[in-house]
Amino acid sequence: MCLAGFSLMYIFSYICAKTDSVFLLALCSIFMGFLRMVLMMVNLFTLIKYAGHIEAYDKITPGNEPVTGEGWDKLDIERSAAQPAIYLFFMVLGQLGTSLTAWLAFEYEWQYIHYFMMGLLLLCILITFITMPYHKYTTRRFPINLKQFGNASIFCITLACITYVLTYGKVLDWYDDPTIRWATVCAIIAGGIFLYIESTQRNPYYQLDVFKLRTIRMGFLFYFLLMVLNSSAMFVNVFTGIGMKLDNFQNATLGNWSMLGYLIGGIATIWLSVKGVHFKYLFAAGFLLLGLSTMFMYFEVQGAGLYERMKYPVIIRSTGMMFLYSLIPTYATQRMPYKYLSSWICTMLTVRMVLAPSIGAALYTNVLQERQQHYVTRYAQNVDMLHPEASASFTQTVQGMQYQGKSKQEAINMAAISTKGRIQVQATLSAIKEMAGWTLYACLICMIFVLVVRYPKRKLLT
Repeated sequence: MCLAGFSLMYIFSYICAKTDSVFLLALCSIFMGFLRMVLMMVNLFTLIKYAGHIEAYDKITPGNEPVTGEGWDKLDIERSAAQPAIYLFFMVLGQLGTSLTAWLAFEYEWQYIHYFMMGLLLLCILITFITMPYHKYTTRRFPINLKQFGNASIFCITLACITYVLTYGKVLDWYDDPTIRWATVCAIIAGGIFLYIESTQRNPYYQLDVFKLRTIRMGFLFYFLLMVLNSSAMFVNVFTGIGMKLDNFQNATLGNWSMLGYLIGGIATIWLSVKGVHFKYLFAAGFLLLGLSTMFMYFEVQGAGLYERMKYPVIIRSTGMMFLYSLIPTYATQRMPYKYLSSWICTMLTVRMVLAPSIGAALYTNVLQERQQHYVTRYAQNVDMLHPEASASFTQTVQGMQYQGKSKQEAINMAAISTKGRIQVQATLSAIKEMAGWTLYACLICMIFVLVVRYPKRKLLT
């Protein structure tokens, strides 16, 4: 499986590096995302087996569940310590990959990202040949049949259409564009087909009964709230890009401070979980840290902000994210029968990686644009030649352009553009400050919610 997956990813990376077609790039990205997730799970189980000397498959095979409450509680404690360590490992690796790709795109061209990935894939294939022995399937039947793959494909079409609508809706003026309308129709039809097939099959690919478990429903909600509020990370990038005129590579470098936050959050989460601290206090701490990050941005956003201080909201936000990101799966899978594990993983990844980030990004970018226009209109009302500061700045710019050899009309146009630019920057900073305040209130509401909600455990059948 590893050899086949790495080889296919090599082919798709080569296509991405050579093609100029946006459609091919998107299609190959979908296939590479699918393969990346499969290979990540395969290699995770391999790492657990050889590094931790634990057979992970025994921990997820239906029928191997604990039969007593004490057994389930012991398993929950093990997960509370193990899952933050696993998430810490992968999140640090992900940030390192983001930083590396940003450097390659900045120093060379974006195609070099795929060339570098092709080299890594060849190295992975070599390591696989050397370290992994070949094992035949115990049966002749391949573990995935065509019907299951078809169901998964329909589900992917649904998510792809929803993501397209949320991502390009603002750019294409939402439902005035025919592609947005068709994508919405396709999402509804594909989603309906998927639900019908899964509800009528005797052995469904996706267990819809998983939503009968309260912990799963609450985990779904917690992840949704986390990833939507985590979209407020854009405040730092917008502020440094508009207010400080930083490029994408400098913003990516600033994001490297999130690794320190992940480390702090991971260690704190493991230690507090082992000490038996209740989930609600850990979840509340996570939302509180997200709120503190936005509160820092509320007071820090100004015309003379310092680049060095922007690392603090990044560290605080990533620490709070680690609290929630790593412990929500532990809570959601409390006393969950193993037969629902694959359905939970599908639900978790759908919400955490697709729906909530897409909705959060669409929400924040659209609100930011609306508030920008609001403040541009508000600030521009009083900017005319009767305004002393605006008049002096305008006249100074006109004179400066004329000294450089520009005609009077060109100088006036340049001065008007300069004035508009200053108003746009100030409007953006005001919009960020206002949205940071709203996000702080939302984080406090979520913190209160996770503190007051009940956390009952599933009753075992006797």
